[in-house]
Amino acid sequence: MLAPKINHNSWLREMDHPAINLPRWQQQVDLISDLYQSKNTLIIQSNGKDAQIICSQKLPNSSLTTGAMLQREGLIDAICESACYGLTPLDTVTIGGSFTDFGKLLALKLNWPDGRLFGCLVICDPARDCITATSAAVCDSIKALLQGELKQMYLMGQLQRLSVQDEFTCMLNPYGFNLMAPRQLSLSRRFGSHAGLIVLEEQSSPQRHQKYTESQRTRIIARIISDSMREADISARIQNDQFIILAFVDNESNLDSLIARLRKQVHKEAPEINLVVGKSFFTPDTQLSLLPMQQEAIADLEKNRK
Repeated sequence: MLAPKINHNSWLREMDHPAINLPRWQQQVDLISDLYQSKNTLIIQSNGKDAQIICSQKLPNSSLTTGAMLQREGLIDAICESACYGLTPLDTVTIGGSFTDFGKLLALKLNWPDGRLFGCLVICDPARDCITATSAAVCDSIKALLQGELKQMYLMGQLQRLSVQDEFTCMLNPYGFNLMAPRQLSLSRRFGSHAGLIVLEEQSSPQRHQKYTESQRTRIIARIISDSMREADISARIQNDQFIILAFVDNESNLDSLIARLRKQVHKEAPEINLVVGKSFFTPDTQLSLLPMQQEAIADLEKNRK
């Protein structure tokens, strides 16, 4: 099974990733601004619908500031349509939007490691005598630096996803569950076993006195789940506070009994934890694969929220 693809909808400024050095990105923006004597220089990330300014010059009374969100404008469409590898001159009249105050734009396309558009570097109103081959070569070097960090982030994420263990709880992670559960399910069907999926998470309750921290409560739930599983069962942490169990049982009432035991043990050890649970059950002749069953269990969990 391949590792999941890049999440192109995650904003870089909202991540805390060791591969990305945003102060260094800001230094590159400042360097290009000085090199081209531009009115503004921006690094913009696009997710297809909106865009966000990752870095910009620190200018007074400017709407194009670091962290500002942009609606999808002609700039992103122009970058998507551009087949040019290097700096591309853009018509500000055609682009419009937030860039109508400028007379000239130079844009440099930036891509994710899988080739999809990350965004662009935009030089606003560069000085005419600064547009030289040497300046363009510097921009290419900066592009290589930025895309190199994006690639490193991707590779680090890929290595993490290829690991089957959740480091925080020592349970399986989503990749490990998706790798192992279908095999176990297929094997159980050959022997005529019934199975069920349980999805559970802690439902926050700010009114309650919290004896344990959030991380402590997560570890308590993970430990109780692991202690309650039989050898053939598979459990994993699939989100920060969400867990999934593939349990092999004789009938659906056994699945309900397992849920009741988990609730009882959690309440015994940490009464402040309020679990919300969803489930799905299937017989050996059920033709559903694991994914629709998981979706059914998550839908049941959502229905059971108070």
